[in-house]
Amino acid sequence: MATLKPIILRDQAKKSGDCHIFIRVTAHRTVVNIKTDIFVLPDNFRDSKVIGGKNGDRNAQIKNIRISEILTKYEREILDNPTKTDQLDALALKNFLVAGPERYITDFFKFTDARLEQLKKSDKKSTIAFLSNTLERVKEFHKRPTLNFSEITPDFLEQFCAYYLRKDYKLNTVAIYCRYIRTMFNLAIDEYNINIASPVILNYPFRKFKITTEPTQNRNLSIDTIRAIRDFKTISKREEITRDIFMLQMFLAGINIKDLFYLKPAAVIDDRLQFNRFKTGRFYNIKIEPEAQEIINKYKGEKYLFWFADYCMEERSGNSIKHSHKTEFQYANQVAFNKMLNVQLKTVEDRLKLKLASPLTTYWARHSFATVMREIGISKDDISLCLGHINPEQNLRTSGIYIKEDFLRMDVANRKLIDFIIKDQPLN
Repeated sequence: MATLKPIILRDQAKKSGDCHIFIRVTAHRTVVNIKTDIFVLPDNFRDSKVIGGKNGDRNAQIKNIRISEILTKYEREILDNPTKTDQLDALALKNFLVAGPERYITDFFKFTDARLEQLKKSDKKSTIAFLSNTLERVKEFHKRPTLNFSEITPDFLEQFCAYYLRKDYKLNTVAIYCRYIRTMFNLAIDEYNINIASPVILNYPFRKFKITTEPTQNRNLSIDTIRAIRDFKTISKREEITRDIFMLQMFLAGINIKDLFYLKPAAVIDDRLQFNRFKTGRFYNIKIEPEAQEIINKYKGEKYLFWFADYCMEERSGNSIKHSHKTEFQYANQVAFNKMLNVQLKTVEDRLKLKLASPLTTYWARHSFATVMREIGISKDDISLCLGHINPEQNLRTSGIYIKEDFLRMDVANRKLIDFIIKDQPLN
């Protein structure tokens, strides 16, 4: 346990003879001193106190009160933060006491909350959602208001994973939570452990604990199944929207539903769709082929590219204004829209009697886009380019490849895929 004691260093006396009073910190067999703003003559300091009286320091009482206040403050911070201070050596403890406990947020919950506040300013919505979900899961498992980084051990993580696997969470979902916990560790270490001699975060469980995943389930549709969806005879407006949007995903390089939902008319420039992905921020520049344009025209919106987003929650001026819409087919956000699509895709799957490994969802379009491209001889590099795994802007910086040339490769690959799907048969 750390000890604190007022001292003076006689060999560091000023010309006037006065010495600074220090607080000596002893912890884990290491010693360091914290300088105060109190001075005393060496002869007037005994047994950690300033001596007053006729021949002593005339301000002894005030100085002793001040020393007592400093000691009380430091001792309280140590007692109130045992999980933060118990393992610190004297130098690290000095840094903690001088800077104040608010500087070193070693509580995982508080540190993660602070990180979320930073992310909100950068509008990284996807990361915010995943990190918030991770934080809630850890709180649910831990069941206590605080969680110091030192408490997150390999055993803690093993139990955390077992807890959610017993609750029928997918292994890969639990792995995502663990990755975000690891990210918080890495950020805390980068921020607080600058001085290797006095680290604040003393443990790193991920040296022993290994994050386990399993292969993602195959979500690839055959070309015959894609054509069957294209020709699907709808009996409701929702089914019609669902069929058309699924095919639009195929025609627009496997575009993500969230990106599609929030597109605005300004994203269309010179018959090309230009936008930055929500998930990665990567810039897309997709040529709008006639088949895609036909669907875009069919659902043309005013505020957004598609009318089903025109009265979404993003248009509210405040949380007090409820989401409104002109028709029952306009949605509050992409989550509600995607949920509707997936419900209808299950109906499409059942009526077409598809035998799939898992329920048909919009995510199948992105997987299938890549698979069909490979079947028709598109190179893996060009497929990666279409899916956003290769960034033309990065290519420009690193190898001098012109952005226009890369997007032209995307255009050629996408047109070849559409021709293969359509085969001169018009969309119903």
